[in-house]
Amino acid sequence: MITITMQSKAAIEYLERDKYTNLNTLGFLCNSDEAEIYLYNGDTENGVIVGDKEQDFFFLNTHDTGFLREFWEIIPPGHKCFSGVPEPIARIFMADKKTVWQNPCKVFALKGEFKRPEDTLYTVESLTLADAEEVDRYYTYRSEESLDRIRENIARFDSTCIRVNGQLASWSTVHTEDRSMGPLYTKEEYRGQGMAEAVSSRLMEKLIAKHIIPYVQIIKHNNASLHLAGRLKGLEYSHDCIWFGIDK
Repeated sequence: MITITMQSKAAIEYLERDKYTNLNTLGFLCNSDEAEIYLYNGDTENGVIVGDKEQDFFFLNTHDTGFLREFWEIIPPGHKCFSGVPEPIARIFMADKKTVWQNPCKVFALKGEFKRPEDTLYTVESLTLADAEEVDRYYTYRSEESLDRIRENIARFDSTCIRVNGQLASWSTVHTEDRSMGPLYTKEEYRGQGMAEAVSSRLMEKLIAKHIIPYVQIIKHNNASLHLAGRLKGLEYSHDCIWFGIDK
């Protein structure tokens, strides 16, 4: 039997046993006061599933096929999104369902010692709410809701940017829903000048100062970002995950 609770202490203790694999779920639980936690047989021994109150966005943290099957049966119909699910779990869950979309990613997290790159000529500062529309305009996954989310990212969490003659040239933010770094973007005319590394490193420093582990989820075909992750000292490959959507 599946039970739903909003008491996160036991779930967080379970997820921290493998914290690097579960950084996105831990980030969501820490940042959201509207998280629902699904338990199998009343405890965390079989893993946990976490979702939002709207029941359309979920984090799967269990290999138990019985748990996954019963969870799917009890949630209401509609389009369901699944956030950064570790690939082995995602494959099990998607096996008998029609996936509408999927984005396989590689996850990198700060596991080693962070080393700030040598100082550059760039001044790195924070984004302001006035920058939100421009950041959204360049966002790969721009949608009707993305501008509001970017405004929330800037208002509630850390961000970094470089300006040239007062205009945005490069920037990075933190997703408030799971504390992952992103989106990161450098305008085409400024690429190859070390700006992405500068804004990313400064953002990592801000997170470390708050005792938050910096991590990023990069789509597997994004070679530029994968290469950048390899240049950020202390950031190491953690695991593969998949973002995906299913219509029930």
